[in-house]
Amino acid sequence: MLATILKSPRAVQTTIAIVEANAKLKELSRVIVEIPQQQDDKEAQRRLLHRSGQLVEDLMSDVLPKQSSDTTLELNLAMLKFRHTVHREKGE
Repeated sequence: MLATILKSPRAVQTTIAIVEANAKLKELSRVIVEIPQQQDDKEAQRRLLHRSGQLVEDLMSDVLPKQSSDTTLELNLAMLKFRHTVHREKGE
């Protein structure tokens, strides 16, 4: 990856961030697929929705600007509508 071509600490950090983001995206994909399969167990669905929100927040939190803003991400899938809003204050 990037760190094999560019031999700098920043390239290594970027490569690690890419791998971590890819792992979180894969987990988010698995969680989203599992939610409709848990139709009978509302508590399991709630836990899965909460986990998907955590994953989206983890993926988006490092790239959001450090200012006072509200950012809303909305996913509208066939059986699932998911909205996550992040409010950030300058300096967080």
